[in-house]
Amino acid sequence: MQHFKITAIVLFLLIFTKASAYAEVQNLDIYYLSKSDDKQIEQNININPVNDRIISESSRNINAIYPIDTPTNSYPGYRGTNQLVVYTRAFGENTGTNEFGKEAIIKDGIVVALTGANSTIPSDGYVVSGHGSAKKWINDNLKIGTKIEIYDRTIKAYTTVDSCRYQARAKIKQVQEILISTKYDAQGREDKLVYTHLKKAKQKYKKSKKDNSDLALNCAKEAIDEASIAFRYTLPYIKDELKGVWIRPNSKNISDIQKTLDEIKATGVNNVFIETFYHGRTIFPSYVMKNYGFEMQNPEFKNTDILALWIQEAHKRNIKVHCWFESFYVGNKSPETNSKSILAQKPLWMNRTRQKADYMGWVSHPQEHNGYFLDPANPEVVDFLIKLISELSASYNIDGLNIDYVRYPNIVKENYSNQWGYTQYARNEFLSLYEVDPIELERSSDLWDKWCEYRSSKITDYVRRVSELLKNRNIVFSAVIFPDYKTSLKTKFQDWLDWSENNYINAFTPLILTGDDELAKSMLEEIKKKTHSATKIYPGLFAGFIESDPEDLLKQIHIARKLHIDGIVLFDWAHLNNQYRDVLKTSAFKVTSY
Repeated sequence: MQHFKITAIVLFLLIFTKASAYAEVQNLDIYYLSKSDDKQIEQNININPVNDRIISESSRNINAIYPIDTPTNSYPGYRGTNQLVVYTRAFGENTGTNEFGKEAIIKDGIVVALTGANSTIPSDGYVVSGHGSAKKWINDNLKIGTKIEIYDRTIKAYTTVDSCRYQARAKIKQVQEILISTKYDAQGREDKLVYTHLKKAKQKYKKSKKDNSDLALNCAKEAIDEASIAFRYTLPYIKDELKGVWIRPNSKNISDIQKTLDEIKATGVNNVFIETFYHGRTIFPSYVMKNYGFEMQNPEFKNTDILALWIQEAHKRNIKVHCWFESFYVGNKSPETNSKSILAQKPLWMNRTRQKADYMGWVSHPQEHNGYFLDPANPEVVDFLIKLISELSASYNIDGLNIDYVRYPNIVKENYSNQWGYTQYARNEFLSLYEVDPIELERSSDLWDKWCEYRSSKITDYVRRVSELLKNRNIVFSAVIFPDYKTSLKTKFQDWLDWSENNYINAFTPLILTGDDELAKSMLEEIKKKTHSATKIYPGLFAGFIESDPEDLLKQIHIARKLHIDGIVLFDWAHLNNQYRDVLKTSAFKVTSY
């Protein structure tokens, strides 16, 4: 009763001043739910779900439990197509999965977080991970607070009244924590709305604790809704922040482009990263492509300079345009299907694995969309890309160039034959330098490190040449990178630390391919620690692509802001449905006058 009186007094004072609002935030005893609630929740976690009032339930077979089971495939995290896999901490610190799945963190038999890929495995719990149909099962049945039982290779999920109370409490706590951490950065935030909805959420939560009746259930659900609204208002608008989005241009006429850009502008995005060279084709008519005997332009945009229209209309709306440029990746269609494709015209430009170094056919990467790659070691390849970028930057009034696939194809470390870069040109050049064909080298060889350095140097040389081309051109030069530097260097020969230290690059757009907050934070901390202060960081957030809860996108934006990151880029416009756009427009991306 005393707790209620104190809270009422504080809420009354909120009406008059913001200062009192911040005072409430700082008083944890007042602001957080009581310790008795904590204890009650902890007790309820351990109750057999069957003894609670079950609202819905579902089950699914488990394909594998690690580390008990031996890995049976080479997919990231050993999670195969349509598989549901359970990971324990003995497997490692992270699941190692890719962005094409969904994962749930389980502690004490309850879902405490939902993530996308490469989740942190708790030492006192486990991760449930699914791909394909298993991903759909997780999306449909697992929410924060869902109770879990695993028995006889079967997982059972129960949503109970207490599950809804747990979710409501978790959302209330989330709002409170962000309010505390943003109390000095709240300029432009509508605090009145935050605290109004937060108050309603706490009141509804309190009413939900009485029993397991329909009234209690409805109150818990209403508390979840009110806390969600409050959360959407907690992130203020940051005026000078880069708010970007990657987009593949599907619009083919000016009216469609105008409509898309109006929607982008309304969402609060101020920079578009338009896919300009992808799958070995340009969206603009290119004389460089024509002179090499390649398709002059992607036939989808034939007879229209679609890039010129995008730039013209974007600039009218004060939106900057970065050309998203896929350097060494040329798509997943076999070259033999198109006689004017890059590799059909220049088969010696194709990258190769050690296993298929002398293979007469086409070599694709099964874990990279079955795609084909160009050889970074071949000077003809790099010369071609430089000419194409030169044409692009000279012909169009672009604000930035964002190079992607600036790396070798990913290497599966357990599969030695999967090593890439064994082209005839690279083998001959390395042989002339070190008097040994790299195909003869084993990992224990004295020259193995030299072979790795050779490949990473080819990527760095390409970055350096682009940097020299764009120097003093008022074009922001950025690169897509993978956050884990050691892994990136070892498995992709992408030495982004070197690029930053030598000022070859203006900015990085690292791929944050996870919905795990702690992992995302650690990734950004590592990048910030390693990069030169002059290199800006615009993390690429994949919440829409991996189908995370829209509020998870806000959490990652909050993490980036607390680390004083320079902005964010969203992947991608096609996956940002109205749910994500509405969440962004509520406050974080909403322009307010102050």
